[in-house]
Amino acid sequence: MAKDILVTERLTDSMMKAGAELVARLDKNNADVKSAFWFFLSEEQVWKFIVASPQVDTLGPREYYKKINEANLLAEEAENVISLNDISVSNTKNQIVQILKIAIGTDDGISGIRFSRNTINGMFIEDTYIYRSNS
Repeated sequence: MAKDILVTERLTDSMMKAGAELVARLDKNNADVKSAFWFFLSEEQVWKFIVASPQVDTLGPREYYKKINEANLLAEEAENVISLNDISVSNTKNQIVQILKIAIGTDDGISGIRFSRNTINGMFIEDTYIYRSNS
C-alpha cells in the first residue's frame, strides 16, 4: 500500500473507482455496509468517504476502521486505496446518512449516483457521489 489516491477538491474518476472497489472489498469482509458515499465538505473544500454500518455501534469505530484497513490491504492496485484520513465511519443513525436514504435509496448493490446542489428536509447537500444508501 505504497500509494493512496489523491483526494482533491474535484471528485475524480480515480476517487469514484476507489470508492466502488472499497465497498466491494468491505462486502467480501462482511462489513455490513448500509451506506457508502463521497461527501463534499464545502467549508473545508474537501471530499470525505463516508461508510455507515450498524457494526460501528456493535464493534466501535476503532474496530470498524480496522476492517477498512484490512479491506485496503486486499486492494489489487495501490492507487485504488483510500487513506483512512479521508474516510469517516458512522452508524446508520447519522443525519446525513438518513437524509440521503430519504432522497436516494438504493439496493445492496454498488451504484454510482451523483447528487448535487439539493436541499432535503432543510439540509443543503453541496455534492455527493452515492454507492449505497439503504440504511
